[in-house]
Amino acid sequence: MTRTVLGPTLLEVFGADDSPMPEVERRARAAYGDRRIIVWEGDAQTFAFGYVGGDAEELLGHPAASWLQSADFWVRQVVHPDDSDDAVAFCALATAKCKDHTFRYRARTTSGEIVWLEDYVRVVLGSRGIPTRLRGVMVELNERERSHEFRPSPSELHAIT
Repeated sequence: MTRTVLGPTLLEVFGADDSPMPEVERRARAAYGDRRIIVWEGDAQTFAFGYVGGDAEELLGHPAASWLQSADFWVRQVVHPDDSDDAVAFCALATAKCKDHTFRYRARTTSGEIVWLEDYVRVVLGSRGIPTRLRGVMVELNERERSHEFRPSPSELHAIT
């Protein structure tokens, strides 16, 4: 299976599918420098987080432990309500098709501020070729980057199917 959406730098960040998450986070920090990022890993079926890097609290105000307590934490507490249906649908469709993917959405901080994130997602396949885990890096977008709002176009959604 060819996976080109993430590009060589991100494939190097994610490394082997069995790389320990602290190692993935170290590589992500090296690649992104002083950018604010959240490195994460979750279940491909439920989207429940199993690992969330330390910048989650700095960036959004939610301690990493909060992300791990509930399978729907990300969609209920992090993703802006106006973006949640599209974000979940896009991620679920790409995951079901075993496709690495990237998407942008608004996130809410605990203080009510809006932060734009670009989420780069690696789909990890199990021994039978079925998605078992997702690994990702959420990157805070600066004003210039978010001025080009990204929503998957019908042709991009078709490319996933």
